[in-house]
Amino acid sequence: RERTNTPLQAFVTMNDVQFVEAARQLATSALQATADPDVRLDLIYQRLLARAPREEERPVLHASLDGFLEAYRAAPDEAAKLIEVGDSPAAPDLDAVELAAWTLLASNILNLDETLTK
Repeated sequence: RERTNTPLQAFVTMNDVQFVEAARQLATSALQATADPDVRLDLIYQRLLARAPREEERPVLHASLDGFLEAYRAAPDEAAKLIEVGDSPAAPDLDAVELAAWTLLASNILNLDETLTK
């Protein structure tokens, strides 16, 4: 596939039900596997990119996650809406705010050019 920076591609990969649900399932797997955020990032990266995050990427990922957590703690109803997207039910044992935040982080990683074209 050719590299593209058109807004239409990002619109699809960040909003399409299948992509959102895939991101939620990645987040669910990571949350259920471990409580360590760095290991969670490693799990998501390994699945999508076949590598661990680079050291310079980790602070950006943590800052993004912190921002998502803060936003969803302020609006838990929005977190609940996000994790309901798709046909598969959200894991009932996971905190909706945390799952929503990790879903957005997984979505961002899923939307990387490196993920989409490699």
